[in-house]
Amino acid sequence: CGAVYGATNAFITAMRENSPAHSALEGLLFDLAPVADQALKDTAEAIASHAVRVNVFHTIDFLLKHSAAIREKVRTGQVEIQGGIYHLETGKVEFMGHSPQQNEILSSLESLTLPPSMTRE
Repeated sequence: CGAVYGATNAFITAMRENSPAHSALEGLLFDLAPVADQALKDTAEAIASHAVRVNVFHTIDFLLKHSAAIREKVRTGQVEIQGGIYHLETGKVEFMGHSPQQNEILSSLESLTLPPSMTRE
């Protein structure tokens, strides 16, 4: 995912320079700070590749946490959300399955909240 790759590199630069997020995507990537901190010792290519994988599950979790309709359809088995990565160089899709957090999110009794990017002033 080229957008995530580019945003990850922007995020890493912002973290190294201790500057705030300049976009909603960078803001969402700030949630990945612990992963990025661990990965800062690796190459930019490896970091971005890992960020793409983390983002797949982060996006699934985001949908389940912030969409009552999707959450209920998944909970009742009417819809299944599977993660995947499309590899441009080969044209193949790597399927990753359900989010590791799916059962926890679905069994949570917490009320749905606005996404963090919509609550910033």
